[in-house]
Amino acid sequence: MSAKAVAMVREPAPGSNIAKDNWLGFIGDVQKFTGEVTFKTSLRIDGHFSGQVNSETGTLTVSAGAKLSEAVIDVAVAKINGKVEGEIKANQLVLGRTADVTGDVSAHSLVIEEGALFNGRCCNT
Repeated sequence: MSAKAVAMVREPAPGSNIAKDNWLGFIGDVQKFTGEVTFKTSLRIDGHFSGQVNSETGTLTVSAGAKLSEAVIDVAVAKINGKVEGEIKANQLVLGRTADVTGDVSAHSLVIEEGALFNGRCCNT
């Protein structure tokens, strides 16, 4: 017997305001996106991004297939499953099985899953 999972999402009433602090960020499968992103809760990157990513309290997820180049990442939590070239600073850093990281990382807690590639220097903060 199989069952289908169904997600129920309660949509806000038209015209109601959603606090900016509760927004979740998402950079989809774009050819290239360059700049600086600062967020509070969570940001997922699925495409190509070049630049700075900052969050004192949020979680950054880099999906498998995503690529960050010339990256300067400073976040509370980073979950890397794609390719990152640059610097990563995080309180908690997880390099997933499909991660490919080239550059210096600084983290209080670092997990490197089997299959992840890491080429760089590591510092415990």
